[in-house]
Amino acid sequence: MIGQYFEFHQPATLDEACGLLARFRDDASVLGGGTMLVPSMSANLARPGHLIGLAALGLNDIALDDTHLHIGAMTTYARLLASPLVAAHAPLLAAMTAQLTGGASILNQGTLGGAASFANPSSDAPGCLAALEAIFELRSSRGVRCVTAGDFFVDAFRTALRPDECLTGIRVPRDATNVACEYQKYKASASSWPIVTIACSLHRGEHVSVRLAVGAAGRRPAYRRFVIDEPTLRAPDSFLEQAAMSALDLVGTGWSDELADGNYRRAIVPGLVKRHVRSILTGTKP
Repeated sequence: MIGQYFEFHQPATLDEACGLLARFRDDASVLGGGTMLVPSMSANLARPGHLIGLAALGLNDIALDDTHLHIGAMTTYARLLASPLVAAHAPLLAAMTAQLTGGASILNQGTLGGAASFANPSSDAPGCLAALEAIFELRSSRGVRCVTAGDFFVDAFRTALRPDECLTGIRVPRDATNVACEYQKYKASASSWPIVTIACSLHRGEHVSVRLAVGAAGRRPAYRRFVIDEPTLRAPDSFLEQAAMSALDLVGTGWSDELADGNYRRAIVPGLVKRHVRSILTGTKP
């Protein structure tokens, strides 16, 4: 039960929503699907005086242009999972959505934009979006600001969003060089948050490259792109060690919560990185 009073606003336009954010700033929270914000309010972890709902703004489209796949911030996981555009142009995101924990209520109500904005280290979205090199469209009364995933996820439960901004969309670059990808999360039980997530992809263009993101292990996603050569594909052991140690360095001291402490998360990262990067390099399932 929510134990504090708040005023609910349902703006009819983005300009109206941005005006409300500019007016109330730190005393306002944006309501997307509500699957994270409402429980936080019930537990008195969040106490906004004003809730600004985005449901009437039509921010749930999935569209494709010459350079990007555009995903509205209010797009639900169910809509992502059903989209042939996501399956074709962001298979890593489709794989992540297929493994979502929480059942039908989360699938049909939770939104990708909401999960990204909440920035819970122990969640699926940040690591996956980092691996996709996603771009976040942040709207305010001053205009639109575009921020890369590397800059958007600042710390645990903290993003680059300013008090007068809301996330309106996520852009995933189209990439015809992607030949293999894999997403896997490791958790304590079927219904729990992830302890570690691994998102990786293999790309063949002018150069051969590997993109690797480790989520849930640190306070923010650990992401790096590696350029490799053909001999490495045939004998990857040395590169796998490099990738594992690089990921561990980026994870830092590790993220601790009720599921696992940072030391445990750090301890399992190298083995998981090697397993899944080997899988995309060799085409064999881990």
